[in-house]
Amino acid sequence: MITRLNRVSAAVVTTFALAMPLLQGCATGSQEDPRVVAAGMDKPFNAWTDTLISQIKADPKYKRIPLDTTAQQEEFTVWLHNAYHHRVTKQEFASWANSQYPGHQYEVAFIISRLP
Repeated sequence: MITRLNRVSAAVVTTFALAMPLLQGCATGSQEDPRVVAAGMDKPFNAWTDTLISQIKADPKYKRIPLDTTAQQEEFTVWLHNAYHHRVTKQEFASWANSQYPGHQYEVAFIISRLP
């Protein structure tokens, strides 16, 4: 189960980054953020991200968001999961993402426009 959660979480974040290599190795179960685990287990969220991933890949203007560390990937996943479930507003997510990843306003707007 932990392996599946790691794989799903990694796939979600990796795809948003586009062209980011797959994560090497897994975090230990005791160190995993429960919010990241929850996102990995959320089937509707993962189905939505699969659709989003297809749309991202089809858009030639979309540039890779530099989610280069595990901490960045996990933080992005938590924020996106919270935005998906309306625990933060689209505007809050956009403000956070644009401040963390300047120069990626198009990509953030692209993701925001597809949030439920």
